Amino acid sequence: MKTTFARYPVLTFVALTLGFQFAVVGFVDWHLPEGARIHDDHTAHNVFRLRAFGPLLFAVLLTAWFEGRAGLRNLFGAFFKWRVGPQWYALAFGWKFLFTYVGITVIWLLGIKGWPGWATGNGADGFVHNLELLLKNMPFIVGIALVEETAWMKYCVTRMQERYSAFRSCLLVGIGWGLWYLPMLLVGEGVPDGYPWPVFLLSMVCLTILLGWTYNMTHSGTVLLIMQIVSNCAFFIIPVLPDWHAGDATYVTGFVVVNFISAVTLVLVYGWRELGTGQRARWSDGFAPKS
Repeated sequence: MKTTFARYPVLTFVALTLGFQFAVVGFVDWHLPEGARIHDDHTAHNVFRLRAFGPLLFAVLLTAWFEGRAGLRNLFGAFFKWRVGPQWYALAFGWKFLFTYVGITVIWLLGIKGWPGWATGNGADGFVHNLELLLKNMPFIVGIALVEETAWMKYCVTRMQERYSAFRSCLLVGIGWGLWYLPMLLVGEGVPDGYPWPVFLLSMVCLTILLGWTYNMTHSGTVLLIMQIVSNCAFFIIPVLPDWHAGDATYVTGFVVVNFISAVTLVLVYGWRELGTGQRARWSDGFAPKS
């Protein structure tokens, strides 16, 4: 049985992760009375929190089963590779802000919508309140970034890139990653309200391509971790989510359009096969003898 599952490690991971996710969200949706929210019910809240750990749990368990301690060292080893050029850290800290402000600037210049403002909140007090919310949620934001980068990028993408091109690997993993969020989008919990699910799924595919390119270029899990933390923090600061605009998703869609253009550009410039200037990162790289 181990040999069978080891032949399809990513498919096994995705099936377990999505099954767990849909089960957790399905239970919460069934358990809550009509019109209630998760924070109104102690049981639903505690069960719902379990969903965040599913991807990391299955990535660790499957890796330990397939490759033992050496596999676990490989799974987390990229987080210790931090010596890369400063341009990568500039990208990591700035990409989400750049993409978003470019998107809303184009929307404003084309006259589609007015300028939404530079920051969330109504005045200085509102902005400070949102920063307080950001700091309060920072442990969870860092934790979920660690979970997602370890599970979806290191475990899934690098394993897929053993057999398939970088673009195909990122596309398929991005779809799986987006489907992980799908039940939350459908029940309106754990994700921003009003985010159209097709737009969100496209955004996740484009994010996977951006992260895949970055990892293929740097092999640094540290840079990817920062990129994901920044991604989860940015919308606490930039007023683009539908909640800030009476459910209007125009501004967040503008961000996704820029993200899509970026993904297409990366594939065209760096090639669909390697998505980088050298050979694409593979799971087996972590087991190669040091030269």
